[in-house]
This record gives sequence, C-alpha cells and structure tokens, in this order.
Amino acid sequence: MSRRRLEIGEDNIAESKPRKYTKEKTKTVKGHKVTYKKTFCEMQWYINLDGTVSKHCTRTVGNDTRACTQQARAHARKLRDLHLLPGSGNWNMYNDMGEFVDKVCIASVKANEYASPLRPRTQARYLRCLTLFHERTQGMLIKDAIVPATLSSIFKDIAVNHGNPSAKQSAKIVSRYVMEVARNRQVIASNPLRPLTLEVTVPDEMVKPHRGEDKPEGGQALSAEERRRVVNHLLKMDPNAPARKRWSAEQMTAKRLNLIDMTLTQATCGLRVGECRLLKRENVYTRDGMFILEVLPEASKTKRGREVPVFDERVVKRLRRRLRRLPKEPDTPLFPTPVTGKVWERGNCQKAVRAFYDELADELDIPLLREVGTHVWRTTLNSEWADKHVPVERRAAYFGHSPEMNRSRYTDFTDLTALREQVEQG
Repeated sequence: MSRRRLEIGEDNIAESKPRKYTKEKTKTVKGHKVTYKKTFCEMQWYINLDGTVSKHCTRTVGNDTRACTQQARAHARKLRDLHLLPGSGNWNMYNDMGEFVDKVCIASVKANEYASPLRPRTQARYLRCLTLFHERTQGMLIKDAIVPATLSSIFKDIAVNHGNPSAKQSAKIVSRYVMEVARNRQVIASNPLRPLTLEVTVPDEMVKPHRGEDKPEGGQALSAEERRRVVNHLLKMDPNAPARKRWSAEQMTAKRLNLIDMTLTQATCGLRVGECRLLKRENVYTRDGMFILEVLPEASKTKRGREVPVFDERVVKRLRRRLRRLPKEPDTPLFPTPVTGKVWERGNCQKAVRAFYDELADELDIPLLREVGTHVWRTTLNSEWADKHVPVERRAAYFGHSPEMNRSRYTDFTDLTALREQVEQG
C-alpha cells in the first residue's frame, strides 16, 4: 500500500502502527550467564518539514504501543520546533535554561564587552539578578522556563526571599540579558517579558523580613555555654541528607556539610557570612604553627584585609578534611555551591543558613537562634573575649573593626555574670 503524500508540516504517525517484537538478552548474575527475553515496540514514520520527507524510527521498551506512539509524536513536535527555531551556537529551546544563563548570559555580562561598558557596581547588581534567576532555572528546559506562569512563579519566589524591588529588577535584567539574547539566537520566538505584563511581586506581608531589622543596639549574643553546645552538636552532626525535588542526595549532603562547616567556622572565628562565602583554597594556609584564614580586602565589609587564626583544633581538622576533598585549583571556593562548584550565591546561602539556624534552635532548645543572623557569632565571641580581659584593640583587629565600633556595636553585656564577679572581686 502506497504512502499518502505529506504536506509541509505533516507527519503520518496517526496512520502508522507500532509493531511488537522480542529479543533475547544475556546478563551475568553471580558469575553465571542468564538469558532472558525483552519486549520492544517499534514504529517507522515520516514527516515533511520543508518539502523533503524524512524517515524516522521510534523504539520503546515494553509492550505499550500507546507509549511508543506518544514518544513519536513528542519527537515530531521537537523536529517542528527546531525547524522553525534552530537556534545557534549549539543552543536551542530544548537545552537547559540554567546552563544557558550561566554559560552565555552571565559570561557575557562578566566579559562586559558592550559599546557602553557597565560600571562595576551596575555589573555586580546585574550579575546578582542573573544569578537569582539561574539558581531557579537549573534543570529546566528553555521552552518550559519561558512559560508565563513559570516565569511569574520564579520572580515571586525571588520577591518572597529578597524583596519586591529585587524581583522587579530581576525581571527587567532577565528580559534584556537573557530573553533578548535567546531571541536573537533564534532559541525562542519572542521575549515573553516584553512588554512586562507578568505578576512578579507579592504582598508585603509575604516578604521574609531582613534578619538585621529591629536588631537591638549592640547586637545579641549566646552565652558561652550555649555557644559550646552548638559547636559540640555541629561536630557530631551527620551531614547525610536525602534527595529533594531536583537535588540529588549527594548535592543535598554537600549543601548540609557546607552549612555545618561554615557555621563551625563562624562560631569559632567570628567571620562574616560573606567573608566565609568568598574564602578560597589559596586563602587558607599554615604559618608559625597556626591555621590561618585570610580575608581579602574585597571580601571584607570594611575593605580591610586581615588574617584570622583558627584556635579550635577540632575545627582545624574539619577544614583540613574539607580541603582534601576539594579540587586543587587555588581559586576553588572553600564552601562552594553544591551544583556548580562556584561561589555560593548570597541569597541562596542566607536562605539555607536561616533554615539551618531554625533547626538548631529546635534541636538545642536555644530560641535566640531563631531571632538572630550569622552576626551572632561575632557578638558572642567578642563578649566572651571581653570577659576574659582580651584588650579591645586585639579584638577589633581580629574581627576587622575599629576599637570604637567594637565597643559600641559588637559587645553584648546583657549577661552580667562576669561583670558581677568583677565587681565582687573589686
């Protein structure tokens, strides 16, 4: 029976019938070869994309002919899409949006080879917006990521975790530096964010408050005993975690190990969370028998670099083990993001730390951990060392502040036990 003529864009899948067949397979089980039969479904079909008819074959495992037909239709749909939008530079709508944003869009903004180059602060802001979008689109096909409902959900998630202004700005940056780039490369037909008609903001009550808001003057600190309990608990904590959503068990475990080791470092050294995130292998070394973490000027809030010795030998051992697991390149982050191995994005890091502190608050019955951010360790250590009569100048140098700032903002005297003992002795 002759095949009917197909018009441009047509296929004959509806008229084709899958055939079932069985093949013998052999595998080795406990040293013995076992022969078994495996069933397949296979169908041949044709499609006319541009006046030329091409032949295709779809094969599925099992005896479900309907599944074979559905797979053939999905393949035909993909062929039509790629015929209309072939893309360029090995990119098309069936590629990963996260990879496209990272390898094309973020790389382009970092290169900054525009007719009017971006200023450093503008470039940093744009990169942050693109990173927020990149983190939320990893593992998502470009054709799925440009669906308006999906885009709206992505930007609303940014709004909840980073504020409505960040969501609005991210949508504008993604429109210009992701969607327009994809459109120009014939990866997508049009920019779904132009004109901007999506809902990208959420009610103010849904926005998670910044942890620094309403912080008492001078900060809040844990007691010395509470800090020791946290450190001891972290040292014994099992980092293994199950898979979750698009994250594998290995990635979730790496993320949890990041949280444990980073919190240990902050709880014993008083580093800021940003200083921890930006630490690299080349910033960790031993000198005069001391294990040193070097905070570079560009990583420091005050733009003044400093060397921070790690005094707790248990934490030193943890960090040495971490270094042995990491790649040997000098610029390898000490606490890399579990997926890409790059520097952990600030917003995602803070979100993970917040959830981790809430967990610690429940497990250790320390309610204050629900109310404070990572600066609690700087305040706590500063207070402990003040009680031990460590000179304010030395504490200021260690924590990276002037003595005046150290006295006014980073010492908590709400626990008067040490002060009372001093008065009684005097």
